[in-house]
Amino acid sequence: MADPYSILGVPRGASSERIDEAYKTKSREYREKGMEDRLDELNEAYDRIVMENSGGGYSFIGTDFSDIYEKIRLNRLEDAQLLLEGIPYSSRNAEWYYLRGTVYQKKGWLEEAANHFAQAHSMDPSNREFKAAYDKVNKARSGGYATSRSSGKNSGCSACDICSGLICADCCCECFGGDFIPCC
Repeated sequence: MADPYSILGVPRGASSERIDEAYKTKSREYREKGMEDRLDELNEAYDRIVMENSGGGYSFIGTDFSDIYEKIRLNRLEDAQLLLEGIPYSSRNAEWYYLRGTVYQKKGWLEEAANHFAQAHSMDPSNREFKAAYDKVNKARSGGYATSRSSGKNSGCSACDICSGLICADCCCECFGGDFIPCC
């Protein structure tokens, strides 16, 4: 890989604010111009600079998680997970647990996601986003996403649904030479 500083267009020793701004500007520029192939190189360069400047890990005290949110948004889950793991235990707040739960949820690991969302919610019970994520993953774990077809009056299965199903099954059987509902 080329020099990460030249890829971002910043000099060595640039402030973290200048590095972040250069990354965001180039990232936006590449997306607008349809240069998606350059984004991986840009992301890798940014990650290398951040890791180098922080001594191998992030120190997120008083900092936001915007780069991790971006990785999750781009579905770069392994990168997001790697960045999250680099955060020291002493800096792991409710938002960290929420982000970790989000990564697990997107991977389909609902048990781990639920545990992390529960931790985020217990650390910050007033945050509605953490509570909503916890509730959503628990519904998915329990199969709670099966929705009834309610039209206001009736919900669930009706006699019409049963008849429709039987008629459909009979038609299918007759197409293949059988007869599901024999006539008199």
